[in-house]
Amino acid sequence: MKPIRFWSPYIAGISIGLILVAMFYVAGRGLGASGAFSLMAGAGLHNLSPEYAGSLKYFSRYLENPSPLLDWNFFMIIGVFIGALSGALFSRNFKVMLDKGAAVTTRTRLLMSLSSGVLIGFAARLARGCTSGVGLTGGAQLALAGWVFVGVMFLSGFLFAPLVRRYWS
Repeated sequence: MKPIRFWSPYIAGISIGLILVAMFYVAGRGLGASGAFSLMAGAGLHNLSPEYAGSLKYFSRYLENPSPLLDWNFFMIIGVFIGALSGALFSRNFKVMLDKGAAVTTRTRLLMSLSSGVLIGFAARLARGCTSGVGLTGGAQLALAGWVFVGVMFLSGFLFAPLVRRYWS
């Protein structure tokens, strides 16, 4: 089995920092991914039922643009996907697979992933931002909320890791 090659965490961290600075300079705002998903949900709902979508205050800010899917945030998500795929392909680490513990069925893993993704997406919108928006961008701006978020995120990881570790052994 050939060893898996990863980027140096120092190079990756510096790269993320430089990308964040470039985003502030070019777009006038930092990184944040959850807004793109709200934008896509709002645009999709608007296509299905324009009256209903327009009546929801939450989606109104995403529908003010005549072409919401031309928003920079939407293209950022596409760029993140292309960048991640390129990195995996160039490092020869790309492999379609499903990580799971021996005690977990494929169905359970997929259901856990889907429900966790929906829950964290909902929580990100309640918090008015995701890990990249609140943590990276907020932290870079020295916002107290950003630093509190990162601290609580790591603390939560340490507290909940023992609870889910049994599924991975």
